[in-house]
Amino acid sequence: MKTYIQADKNGEFYNVNAFTAYEGFKNFGFEIEKFSEVNEISDSNPEHITVGGIGSVRERLKNLNITRPDKEIDYPDQLEPFLKRKIWESTVNTIFNDKNSRNIFIKPKTETKLFAGKIIKNDMDFVGLIDKEKDIEIYCSELIHFKTEWRCFIRYKEILDIRRYKGDWDTKLNIRKVEHAIDCFTSQPNSYALDFGVNENNETILVEVNDGHSLGTYGLSPNHYAKFLSARWSELTQTKDYLNF
Repeated sequence: MKTYIQADKNGEFYNVNAFTAYEGFKNFGFEIEKFSEVNEISDSNPEHITVGGIGSVRERLKNLNITRPDKEIDYPDQLEPFLKRKIWESTVNTIFNDKNSRNIFIKPKTETKLFAGKIIKNDMDFVGLIDKEKDIEIYCSELIHFKTEWRCFIRYKEILDIRRYKGDWDTKLNIRKVEHAIDCFTSQPNSYALDFGVNENNETILVEVNDGHSLGTYGLSPNHYAKFLSARWSELTQTKDYLNF
């Protein structure tokens, strides 16, 4: 089997995620080939996994004539009880013009990495977001202060690993709450991440859900990372997952 992994113009892996994927797939005996621009890949075999940034992986799927849902996972209806806050859809211009819409969190709805999610406190927070040609669709959320946040890597409905990425090291995550969320998420993909946080009242609350095809490692081991990426790629391409063990 073969894996294409993104590199920079100098041939170096473009970030630690790419290097970790390289180590993992190499350990499992995959042939590795680097690419800088996804359109360099002429291979038309969908079984050959592509590892890279979100834009590159999605462009690769498009080149393989594989369609994926336009809507991001983010806040599945099945997991609404775990969110513990109001979340709604709007646009940047709508929120900007509504002066009562402040002290909220916003993130892109359809273009995941168009801008990093941010807290809106005043008009200055809209700098760089206003587009006269296109009113950006966004998710809005009431603010919650999390003491600690974790990324829970889920593969085939089981917890593969949990990595703390923000906040206090000694806060305790309610694992039963995570497992319950997995059980409730009946439409879940083969690999994805549940980001959970713990607030000042020690409640375990869902932050958001992320698709598994281009997620960062957050310290995940190389072998686990390869298995995680392989599970989602094979599902998207409807091919065999050779690391399903």
